[in-house]
Amino acid sequence: MFDWVKKDLKEFGNYINSEQEINQLGSTDIDIAFIGSGLSSTYTLIEFIKQLDNKDNFSSSSNNDSLIRIVMFEKDSWLWGGIPYGRRSGFTSLIITPLDEFLPESELQIFIKWMSENINWLIVPFKENAGSRSMKWLEESEEKIITGQSANLHIPRYFFGIYIWDKLKESINNSKKNIKLDFVNSEIISIEKLASHRNNQNGFEIQLDNNNLITSKQVLLGVGIPKIRSLIKSNKVGDDILLLNDPYFPDLDSSLDSLERHITKNKSSKILIVGANASALELIYQITNKNNLEDKEFNITVISPQGKLPDLFIKDKDTEFCAEELEKLYSSKDEITADIILNSLEKDLDFANKNNFEISDTLPIFTNHVGTLIKKLSKKEKFKFISYHGVEIGRLQRRAGLEYTQPVKELLNSKKLKLIKGKFLNLSVNKGKTFVNFVNDLNTPKKDFFDVVINCAGSSGLSKDGMTPLLKQLKDSGLCKPTVSNHGFKVGDKFEVKKGFYINGPLLAGNVVGDMGIWHVEHCGRIISFSKQIAENIIDEKVFDENR
Repeated sequence: MFDWVKKDLKEFGNYINSEQEINQLGSTDIDIAFIGSGLSSTYTLIEFIKQLDNKDNFSSSSNNDSLIRIVMFEKDSWLWGGIPYGRRSGFTSLIITPLDEFLPESELQIFIKWMSENINWLIVPFKENAGSRSMKWLEESEEKIITGQSANLHIPRYFFGIYIWDKLKESINNSKKNIKLDFVNSEIISIEKLASHRNNQNGFEIQLDNNNLITSKQVLLGVGIPKIRSLIKSNKVGDDILLLNDPYFPDLDSSLDSLERHITKNKSSKILIVGANASALELIYQITNKNNLEDKEFNITVISPQGKLPDLFIKDKDTEFCAEELEKLYSSKDEITADIILNSLEKDLDFANKNNFEISDTLPIFTNHVGTLIKKLSKKEKFKFISYHGVEIGRLQRRAGLEYTQPVKELLNSKKLKLIKGKFLNLSVNKGKTFVNFVNDLNTPKKDFFDVVINCAGSSGLSKDGMTPLLKQLKDSGLCKPTVSNHGFKVGDKFEVKKGFYINGPLLAGNVVGDMGIWHVEHCGRIISFSKQIAENIIDEKVFDENR
């Protein structure tokens, strides 16, 4: 943990390092193993501890019935926050939506109060790394955080990562139960179901990257999205360009430093960003935020199938827009299908674009209509919707706040940003020079040279090239089966792959749990909501085992 973090939190949650300690874990029955230390795992663990305190019975795997043994595994050197809310995203990256949309009401005021009480030390790394745009944010926002008037702010993401880590510490310290929580810095290679193990209980064998084996009664898989789509088939590209195939590896700050050095060396640079998602918006913000790049000559091109970046969203905007095609479906006597919903929305969106309505006009209305109409779908049609239609609607309605959209507006006005509607194909080297091959919206092949290529293309799903060793093993072994969308693993109505093995987070994409369709799990509020249900299911399963 960093020096600027408050003392009690700095001392919490260090990895166990010695081979002896890890070997001891292998000879001990673990009650629950959490794979990953990001929001999905950490919040499920917080909820588990909270709900456990209200239970009289819990079947422990330990010889000491009062001791509950939990292990959290994380492959990254930074234990807290995962990629979105941890060190890898940098200290000046902001949440894409305002705080009152980012968090559910049950958590919002608690977090606002926590920020107000901790801002003096919390803000330190932001100030140390602040560029010109970050300084403007600081001038407008610091006092609002101090006085608790921060509900409408786009706060630095690491604030929330530190918060949930502090919340976990408090949960452990205040629990009435005897909990032993260990953290292990290791990538998990495989998880296998055991028919029986010590004490004749079912369980799972977990293999670490050093080949150590650990057995756990229950498992929560809380890792993030599968790897982003790679722009290259091999690592061979010309040394005349800078390729940031994953701008968040090893971390965003390192990528921005590499970019600065490359632009300085070339004096003038053409930058290509592949993809137009939130990451692309963040890269544009950070490039224009970096102090040493302000006076450098560069221009940016963004290529994506939609040919547009997320638009500015203004909450509670008065509008005359109405989605007539979607409204017709309420009175339709025909069966409503996923195709019909998407087609109707596309017609309404086309009308909105032709009549200069913006996302602030359309998004709330579309969200309300689509949410209601999905409930009218059969289970078969719900699966169709979450496998394709929901994702497609999400792509058509991307939005962001002023901080991230303002740089786009400025660059477009100065002719330093160009948006291309098309598709990236590959990189090729010809006579020592690296070219980008792509097609435009007319499917016409194009070729151009860029000094810098940044990959913001998004996840490739559970495809061969997009999986970690663990995800590949889970898929190949048949323990986990991909959803139709191929962006998640199938679970039952209790978020379980099978008894004792649960999933939370992005890998739930493509499931229908109960009557709820899940086409993506990128919203913090949804993960928190799922955490409450999953924690309850984990506890109920163990209580049932004890009383059986």
